[in-house]
Amino acid sequence: MSTPRRFAVDAWPSDRSLVLYVPEIEASTAVRDMRDAEAAARDLIAVLTGLDPDVIECDVRLSRRARVAPWR
Repeated sequence: MSTPRRFAVDAWPSDRSLVLYVPEIEASTAVRDMRDAEAAARDLIAVLTGLDPDVIECDVRLSRRARVAPWR
């Protein structure tokens, strides 16, 4: 098994969902339930980076406001 990779995930409420943003890869997704946040973030990271989902660890931080990179 490979060395675990840890990713920070910012989360904030939006309408009837929870937005999940991974700053390191500048990508986001949404879930309806906080209990699904870690799995959804892990899946997003795995799909976009090609990493094995088993080595991805996520630190989901609930935020009051969106902290996203500026649109380019």
